[in-house]
Formats: sequence, structure tokens, C-alpha cells
Amino acid sequence: MSKADSSRHGHRARMRERILTHGAETLADYELLEVLLFYAVPRRDTKPQAKALLAAFGSLGKLLQASPAQLKGQGLSERLITLLQLPVIAARSLMESDEDVPPQLGNGEALLRYLRGTLHRMTEKAIGLICLDSNNSLIQEEILPVGGVNGCHRQIARTLLACHATAVIIVYYHPQAPATALAPEVRGLKQALQALTITVHEGILIGDGWHVSMSEAGLL
Repeated sequence: MSKADSSRHGHRARMRERILTHGAETLADYELLEVLLFYAVPRRDTKPQAKALLAAFGSLGKLLQASPAQLKGQGLSERLITLLQLPVIAARSLMESDEDVPPQLGNGEALLRYLRGTLHRMTEKAIGLICLDSNNSLIQEEILPVGGVNGCHRQIARTLLACHATAVIIVYYHPQAPATALAPEVRGLKQALQALTITVHEGILIGDGWHVSMSEAGLL
């Protein structure tokens, strides 16, 4: 090992030790990213690349939730793209597997965190049903046929009744139409579900790096 390689290895070992001993909050975002990148490019100084990626995406959180296409646009290899996706995938898996503490999606921030994690699985247009209980805890998520909500009222009702949901959020992943065009079908579903005392809380459009809330836009 060269002197430069030895120095880089020692630096990263010290940062890993700080993370394990004192927690990740003791490191700056670029240092955390530098440690992560090291596992994909172990024999290179990753600090310049870490700082460049943070400058491009604005924060570590936005970088880790970026789509493969966005990461590829920064010249990253498939190996490095996979590595950067793993933290969010692992976090989402932990959240979904904890049956004792289901995700609480009663506020906009928690909902968006959940949806950004889900977005990694949605490489093409899709419509999701976020089924909630009376405490706004996640029961399950179902994906509808791509055709739209209007022709699926019975299927949606059966799904919600089967899991004993009291509320639902409609999510358009990678939509090809604006919120103004999609809101009427969400309003139609909202009216249809009133007879079952199931509430449509929200309609959300979400894509790479953006989202639109129908309720905030005054469309519901």
C-alpha cells in the first residue's frame, strides 16, 4: 500500500470509528458520503466527489433519494448508483417490517418521506392506494392498474374494506397529466367512498425531485 493509500485508509478508519462510537451526527454530510463512497471506489480520494455530489443535489437526503437516472446524469457507475440506493431501501425495509410500529402518515412530512422511499420501486407510471387506519397508520399499499381511478371504484372499495381501512391516499407516481386533470377522478372516488365512511385524505402527484398535493392546491 502506498503512503497516500495508507493515509486515506487511516482517515476513513477514523471516521468509521467516530460513527460507531459517537453516531453519524458527529460527521458532516460530505464526510458521511465520503465513507459511503469508499466502499465503491476504495483506492481513490472520495472527498472531492462527495462534495461535488452534495453541491449538485443540495443535501445528503436528496442525493440518497435521487433516481438512478439522476445519478447516472452525474456520471456515476452502476455499482456506485446501487450503493447510494441501499440506505433508503434498507430504511424502508425496516420501516415496513416493524409490525409493532406501523408508519404514521398523518402529516405531510411523514407522508413524503414514505412516498420518496416508495418512488425508488416505481420506475414507470403507477397509481398507489395508501390504506390507513383511524390513527393514520399505514395498513398496506396497493398498486392500481395504470388505466386510472375512475374504472376501479369497486376494486378500490373491496381493497379498503378487506384491510379495514378508514382512510386512503391516492398517489400518482411519475404522472403524465397535471394535478388539475387528475383531481376530478380523485374527487369522484371521494364521493363514492362516502357511503362506506371511508375518507380520501389526499391526492399526491410525485416524481423525481418534485411532488404536488391536490389538497394544498385547493383541488379536493
